[in-house]
Amino acid sequence: MVEFALPKNSKITEGKAWPKPATAKNTREFRVYRWNPDDGANPHIDIYHVDTDDCGPMVLDGLIWIKNNLDPTLTFRRSCREGVCGSCAMNIDGQNTLACTKSMHDVGAGGAVKVNPLPHQPVVKDLVPDLTNFYAQYASIEPYLKTVTATPQKEWRQSHEDRAKLDGLYECILCACCSTSCPSYWWNSDRFLGPAALLRRRAADAGRSRRGPAFYNRSSYKS
Repeated sequence: MVEFALPKNSKITEGKAWPKPATAKNTREFRVYRWNPDDGANPHIDIYHVDTDDCGPMVLDGLIWIKNNLDPTLTFRRSCREGVCGSCAMNIDGQNTLACTKSMHDVGAGGAVKVNPLPHQPVVKDLVPDLTNFYAQYASIEPYLKTVTATPQKEWRQSHEDRAKLDGLYECILCACCSTSCPSYWWNSDRFLGPAALLRRRAADAGRSRRGPAFYNRSSYKS
């Protein structure tokens, strides 16, 4: 029988259960993954109760409320709060998504909101994944148009047909939700670039027929 040994300090344990806000009438339970590389302890799940009358409806609003009102040590990324930057990508209720566009009302049928970092990535701290490899792979595919034709005197002219080729490709915001949901990427991220990088390469290739060949330099990627 094969036996597997988990790495030291990898087992997730129960963490601190914070008391409910004394004056709150309506609350929502959050179960949040916590891990601090500086204290040597196992990762753990802390339980918080968010006053839903005092914050916005999104999961990110709840996390910000926790950080501002209960636990300033809680660490996560966020920026635009509009689903544009991809900074707040995390695993919510078992699904990779953006915390700023995920409503608390859509999670767990009113039960606890379970928040974890993106899966199968090294964790920097709490809900912050280390995306160094992800961005290195993105850079390796050289996600821009290349041409062997002469540079025009003004700008490149794009037809409606050429523009239509980008639909469904350019919308990617590099949040890493798709790549970190992919089992092939989990097990072979040192060799498989993952769906996000391949999609952006496809977008860069969309105009190659009019502007000369676009090349994908796979050998430039170093794991």
